[in-house]
Amino acid sequence: MTIRTDHQPYVQAAVAEIEEIGLSVLGHAVTGRPPAVRTAVVTLAVPESGPYADEDEDIELAWDEAFGWVLRLPAEAGATDWFMGEDLVPSPGRVARWADMVLAHPGLTPSREDGPQRLPESDDDAFEARLSAYAASA
Repeated sequence: MTIRTDHQPYVQAAVAEIEEIGLSVLGHAVTGRPPAVRTAVVTLAVPESGPYADEDEDIELAWDEAFGWVLRLPAEAGATDWFMGEDLVPSPGRVARWADMVLAHPGLTPSREDGPQRLPESDDDAFEARLSAYAASA
């Protein structure tokens, strides 16, 4: 049986990178400690410029172990989910650059529209090792 890694160090590393590039993080929550489904939500302030500058509500950047990173962006019908891609544990710097690009120029990157990349209950040593790397460096 695979030992499930705490995802908090990975999420904290992503938050640090997001702040480093100049996006304003209002807060973040890490939920679903193992053995539950691991999730996190990073709340971002509305950008000062760009297509979302006039929005009234904060923007959510969420992560879970099945889908990876997703920006929940304001839309006419409520919100739309903008999925990052197939890598479930991309580098924190890549997460920050992607979020910044989508908020400034959403037309430059497509949203992945398929299903989950893995099942949360899967024994996946490679996935756990990638998350563990952030715990070791914290």
